[in-house]
Amino acid sequence: MKIIRWGLIMIGITSLFDAQQPTLLLKLELKNSLSISRNLQSVEIPYHKVKVLSGKNFSITEVSTKNEIPYQWLANGNLLIQEDFNTRETKKIEFYQTPSKSFASKVYGRFVPERLGDFAWENDKIAFRMYGKELEKVPEQNGWGMDAWAKRSNRMVINEWYKRNNYHQDNGDGLDFFQVGNTLGAGDILPFINENFVYLGNYMSYKIIEEGPLRFTFELSYSEVKKDGYEIMAVKRLSLDAGSQLNKSVVTYQFSGRKTLPVFAGIVHWNGKGEKTLDQDNHLAVYWPENSKSGIVGTAILFPNTDYPIVDKQKHLGSEINLKNKQPVVFYAGAVWNQPGEITSQKDWQKYLQEFSLKLKYPIQISKYKKQNPDQ
Repeated sequence: MKIIRWGLIMIGITSLFDAQQPTLLLKLELKNSLSISRNLQSVEIPYHKVKVLSGKNFSITEVSTKNEIPYQWLANGNLLIQEDFNTRETKKIEFYQTPSKSFASKVYGRFVPERLGDFAWENDKIAFRMYGKELEKVPEQNGWGMDAWAKRSNRMVINEWYKRNNYHQDNGDGLDFFQVGNTLGAGDILPFINENFVYLGNYMSYKIIEEGPLRFTFELSYSEVKKDGYEIMAVKRLSLDAGSQLNKSVVTYQFSGRKTLPVFAGIVHWNGKGEKTLDQDNHLAVYWPENSKSGIVGTAILFPNTDYPIVDKQKHLGSEINLKNKQPVVFYAGAVWNQPGEITSQKDWQKYLQEFSLKLKYPIQISKYKKQNPDQ
């Protein structure tokens, strides 16, 4: 009788132990095929590989360290994670049906009605903004392209800077001293007809698509404008990942009047002194200006998987492209400030960008792997 009772007790303890173990939903293997490390590497896992997770509350664990990995469902159904990889490292990750930690968002953005309709966004490295229709009523302040705000804080600062309204002065976490004016700024695009930029006006409306914690994505729509025999509308979709200096831009022009539309995507250099790099091998334009009292904001634009020539035109570095109606243009553009001390020279910036290009060309390889015996 005692043996039976002891057996029942052991069965009860085992059952309780099993009940406390989270259910393993999926295992994946992630491989860095490059001979360079990849810190805070964004990995977008296709939906068909993670559809078993749909509708479930889950967490992700890196097997060797037991660290929990932050994630974000994307609007296209894919799953975004970020992880560090050493040279040619392979990592195993496990998905458990258990509540995930609450991870602080490393991206943020919003419409700014209190500043003439700006749209501003940021991550833990840098901030950007585009100008709205209301600014057109103030011609002496109006700008065309993408503005870059220099940050030395990994906090989200947009709201604080707009509230104090003196973000042209450095209060310890950075400032706005990048000059945009009537240019493409830190990376934008415009029709380029008869060797001249054709300004279509600032954005008319916006739509926020993804709000973090790892990626912020939004769209800006531009109303139809009649110019040089064309009727042109545009939609720009921009994404910024945590830890990245560059935005991904997908721009689509809808037009009539002619069969093709010439456009120019690039960064301004103002004919200023500094180092201008036209990297044809990596389809990359880089500008590293001279030092100023506030430091240096380097800029760049990258065209992945293309053969567009990189050129210097109208005080800009970039590419001239002939588009068909509704043909999207994809490019990465952004900036870096030398003051935080991570990228402090043209050489550092060039290296970051070349590695960025390489990582786009050779993404992390994703595969399933079988559950192993714990004793193995």
